[in-house]
Amino acid sequence: MRILIFIFLSAITFWLPAQSLPGAWKPYLSHGNATASVVRGNTLYAITQGGMFSYDTETQETRIFSTVDGLSGISPTVITYDPVSDLVFIGYNTGMIDYFTNPDDIRQLNDIERNTTFIAKRINQLITDGDNLYVGTDFGVVVYDIPQRLPLTDVSQIADNPTRQPIVSMDVFDNRLFVVVEGAGLFSASLEASNLKDPSVWRAEGGLNGLALEAEVIEIAANSTQIFILLEGQVWQKGLTGDWALVPDFANGYIHIFVTEEALAAMEIVSTRVQYFGSFRYTPFIQGNVRHLAFSEERGRMYFSTAIQGIVEFDNFEIQKIDPGGPKLNEAIRLAAGNGELYVAPRGYNQAFTPDPAAAGVFYYNRETGWRNLDSASQTLPKEVSTGFARAFYDDATGNAYLGSFGRGIVRIEQGDWQEYYDCTNSGISIITDPCSQSRLDNSRISGMDKDVFGNLWVSLDFARNPLVVQTTDGEWYQMPNQRFPNNHHIIDMAVDEYGNKWLLNAEQGLIVYNDGSTPTDFDDDQLVQLKAGLNQGGLPSNEVTSIAVDRDGFIWVGTGQGVTVYFDPFSIGQGQVVDASPPIFDGRALLKDAIINGIDVDGGNRKWIATNEGVFLVSEDGDDVIYQFTTENSPLLDNEVNDIAIDQSTGEVFMATARGIISFQSDATAGSDICDEILVFPNPVLPDFDGSVTIRGSGAESIVKITTVSGLLVREIEAQGGTAVWDRRDIYGNEVRSGVYLALIATRNGENACIGKFTVIGR
Repeated sequence: MRILIFIFLSAITFWLPAQSLPGAWKPYLSHGNATASVVRGNTLYAITQGGMFSYDTETQETRIFSTVDGLSGISPTVITYDPVSDLVFIGYNTGMIDYFTNPDDIRQLNDIERNTTFIAKRINQLITDGDNLYVGTDFGVVVYDIPQRLPLTDVSQIADNPTRQPIVSMDVFDNRLFVVVEGAGLFSASLEASNLKDPSVWRAEGGLNGLALEAEVIEIAANSTQIFILLEGQVWQKGLTGDWALVPDFANGYIHIFVTEEALAAMEIVSTRVQYFGSFRYTPFIQGNVRHLAFSEERGRMYFSTAIQGIVEFDNFEIQKIDPGGPKLNEAIRLAAGNGELYVAPRGYNQAFTPDPAAAGVFYYNRETGWRNLDSASQTLPKEVSTGFARAFYDDATGNAYLGSFGRGIVRIEQGDWQEYYDCTNSGISIITDPCSQSRLDNSRISGMDKDVFGNLWVSLDFARNPLVVQTTDGEWYQMPNQRFPNNHHIIDMAVDEYGNKWLLNAEQGLIVYNDGSTPTDFDDDQLVQLKAGLNQGGLPSNEVTSIAVDRDGFIWVGTGQGVTVYFDPFSIGQGQVVDASPPIFDGRALLKDAIINGIDVDGGNRKWIATNEGVFLVSEDGDDVIYQFTTENSPLLDNEVNDIAIDQSTGEVFMATARGIISFQSDATAGSDICDEILVFPNPVLPDFDGSVTIRGSGAESIVKITTVSGLLVREIEAQGGTAVWDRRDIYGNEVRSGVYLALIATRNGENACIGKFTVIGR
């Protein structure tokens, strides 16, 4: 009989293949923090803290590049273009150098990155002269032969400076290589020198040609006829002949300089002064710290690289932001996804778990419309709840998202538009009882949200006298009695299971499980259990609980500072019993033993996606097999420190919030969809005091309803009458069934129009 049930299950499987081909990676990164850019013909290439993007200056089309597209990283440090070889070079803090003519074929120079002599290998400057690529690093200068793509020499000691200080700036002028050595000054050597590694070929420029002997040069830039330096906020210039002289009108407060054959640009924090040689000068106002300026000589435009607005185009005194799309920032502590939508909670608190008043709003993505950044400044969020978002919950049943602020309350959002907000003035979400003030940033630190089977919204609060509150389906708010909770609670997250248990993660003190007896307004029948490490105390591998998920069998997966464990009997725990957890066993040991688990989510095939500080693990339904381990070494994963995972069950797309931004992986499992128009099982759950029959409505005419356990064991077979089947809660032997989660498997006699209903029975 059990074999027949498995055949039946295979016909109406719990998960279906995703529409996209599995295995595709997709980055979701911010390009608002731009480092530099270069112009190659009609294409601008800009490096940002999200990788690189290109901009066609004629068609205005943009294209994004990341590790998925062959870049060595997503935080390049410097970029340059060599017109002789027609190559774009990109440097990184690891010492890696990417280069390309066609960005669809990105290649690497990895000699510096592979070098084991030096620890600090950051690429600070790239300069070309047509034949050679001069690389300024944290340990000195490396020279490459461009046609051969081979290193010619490395210079770790310049003049009498034996400390191998970083090269912070560099350029070629008058057949000499000029370098600024951090803390040591300005030096130069002839490009015709036979051996740049010989310290004697380098000369200190301090004290020469009118340059002060103790002058601390910050930056250098040159064209074919002039060389410029940035000296204590001032710009100085020297031609092919003559001495150094202060450039008029560039005498104070500058932090960067940039030079082309046509113009000099000097950048302040909020503005940039540009002087066309022999022509005019002007100062465009660009919001944000300007890092770099690129000129398009063919189109007569300037492109500013800024820390806030990304790349800004300046054309005939008109300013236009070039936006390739993406979240406002690459910060992401929690994600919520569903139905083609993604909501990002950036962080909201600092390391001490106190509210961050400078925290950003909500980052929202829609597959159809792209990115929107929601905040009060754009009037896309109410001013009462507009910042500090640290938690996110997506309700698949309603399509609503709930974003929790660490200090300001909750905002309910539908398809990117906020609908309601809840703070201490209009709800029970407050960490203190009195007074309530919207101006206080510590009133309502939201640490977790979830809904129960009745549709009630449960909310946990961190450092609160009443750490658990509920909004019932009629819109009313209730606080659970604080005297029922232990005095020492630091609630960092929560989940609600199918038995109505509220699982609260009490940071380094284990778990608190609260059951309201399906009566959130009646506290007399409530139960509370504490689960900790130790035999007969909860069996946690560590009291440092970090994450939680309820799987499709109703089991509770708990992430800790020492791996993963599972509670297989949540019902008994909800009845006030202490039950020990059991870790899944893989390869003869506890699954991910000693790993810090940051997040867990369950896909349509009941497999677990686990976020750790060592990458992302996909494990089998029971956790006895590791299917994938994604790291930066074997995949485009942006960082091995992964804060959270959220799965869009409708598409199978798995979103990963890493320490460097968001990336997704297209999984091959989605949540099963009912072929029947609608399935209604009621009551659900079936409570101990219920004496009637369970009604299963939504089946097709002349359908067969098979009641099974979640493991596939047949309990009872019933013939539907019209579109309804009635079950007396007894098995095929006439015995009343035990407590547990059951499935109603519905199909016509020939196996068509199959669908599944799921419900819970709580025995007497």
